[in-house]
Amino acid sequence: MKLKFKIRSGALQFTVFISVLIALLLAGLILYAYTFIYMKEQSKGAIENIQFSDIGINALLQQKEFTTDTIPLDFIKKENQTVKIHLSQWGIFEKGISTSQFRKKKFTKTAIIGGLINSEESATLFLQESYNALTVVGNTAIRGIAYLPVQGVNSGYIGGHSYYGSHLIYGSIKKSTKELPQPRKQLLESVEYNLNQYKPLTEDDYISLEKSSKIINSFLLKTKAIYSQDPIILENKTITGNIIIKSETLIKIKRISQLKDVILIAPVIEIEDETIGTFQAIASKRITVGKTCKLSYPSALVLFQDNKNNPDEVSTNPMDNKIFIDTKSVVKGSICYFQTKTKPDFQTQIVLEKEAIIKGQVYCNGNLEVKGTVSGSVITKQFLANESGSIFVNHIYNGTIENQNIPSIYGGIVFEEEQPKTVLKWLY
Repeated sequence: MKLKFKIRSGALQFTVFISVLIALLLAGLILYAYTFIYMKEQSKGAIENIQFSDIGINALLQQKEFTTDTIPLDFIKKENQTVKIHLSQWGIFEKGISTSQFRKKKFTKTAIIGGLINSEESATLFLQESYNALTVVGNTAIRGIAYLPVQGVNSGYIGGHSYYGSHLIYGSIKKSTKELPQPRKQLLESVEYNLNQYKPLTEDDYISLEKSSKIINSFLLKTKAIYSQDPIILENKTITGNIIIKSETLIKIKRISQLKDVILIAPVIEIEDETIGTFQAIASKRITVGKTCKLSYPSALVLFQDNKNNPDEVSTNPMDNKIFIDTKSVVKGSICYFQTKTKPDFQTQIVLEKEAIIKGQVYCNGNLEVKGTVSGSVITKQFLANESGSIFVNHIYNGTIENQNIPSIYGGIVFEEEQPKTVLKWLY
């Protein structure tokens, strides 16, 4: 006797449905696991991108030479992960770019880099050895480490005023040298090139100043330029980022303009009273800063004079051949005067007026007159005091040079001698 069993078609369909459902669930679980692992790896890669970018910036802080190309770092051994760095000159500072990439994801860090200055350990004052003592008069105050000529420091007398301090130097005294610390060669070459040769090469490099009152260019993009043979008057303009503004004659900055992180290049640069901004100004003839201006860190005022072949030339304009900072202005960053002649004179190249403040670094390969306050570091060939119709050599009258109202670590120009570097500002 044979028994016959029949499976109904509905039951077979149900079995197939269950099998498909289980297959879909398993596929879903596998896809979820793969997606989770992939997203975890991507997230880890993104975090490592940031970390490797930091490593790239740290490598740039150790790098001494500039390169025209972006170079890879060879310490990265991970598959699909790369780090590339690039170091170039940006005005008197350096610009570092570090780009890390994991598969198709990129992360870039850009920074302005300069020489590291430790306010407690670095020289607050370095006066070149000229076998002429420093003389302090009136309410002068020097606080910090002072490198002075072998004759040291004396108190003096100008216009009926003697020295009123309790100590000649409020800090330690060390012996200076016959030569000033030398700025890095690439820095001076870059400044000279910008003044004498720089021009936008193509139409794509050029920005028209008339087309817009607000101009922005990221440091992740190619440098743009505003250029003219004629004077450039910056009035009611907002200009930000990776931009060079150059005139072959004059740049005048009106107080209603807002400049951020740009470079200005011209023989003459005039900054109107009450101007606020953050920029580098590079000139070959003069820079004047009006009253009550506020230039934020890391700004720079740079005067470069190639006067080796005309060492005795004197201008009829009393403001020529100098950086002049008027009363109650505050400049945070670096003030630099460079010249090629070696013959000494009695013209003042940097003038800091009464109640004016510099927070940062002053480098003067010439004569410096301090009536206001420098918080940070002063490196100069010689001081002058123009008082009572006379010129007093290596005298400071009612000036202050100190290292207390400044961050413990800040940045300035990079020197030839071995020196650590630091990030002055992160860019965008």
